[in-house]
Amino acid sequence: MPKQFLMKATRSPISFLAVCFALWLAAHSFFAALFVGFLAIKWIRSAIRDALKDENETSDTTPATPATAKPQAEAVPTAAVTPIKRQYAKSPVVVPLKTGTDE
Repeated sequence: MPKQFLMKATRSPISFLAVCFALWLAAHSFFAALFVGFLAIKWIRSAIRDALKDENETSDTTPATPATAKPQAEAVPTAAVTPIKRQYAKSPVVVPLKTGTDE
């Protein structure tokens, strides 16, 4: 849906102008900003719902069975990894600033 909206808005100059005007009005009016925000939240929710729906459909249609699953590659022996100790540079001695007062 976002791709369709973007493609439609960029195909004709009038729809692009309408989108720009709506965003300009939302920037200057509290109630228009609430309305545009409400539409954006609905749009995002529907996009997420559609994506989850598509994901569930693809996972249901292609179940992985143990007979068709690929065997895992041989385990490669790894050497014991020792953590690297960070070596920090020696910091210079902190000298108090001379401000001209004895405090």
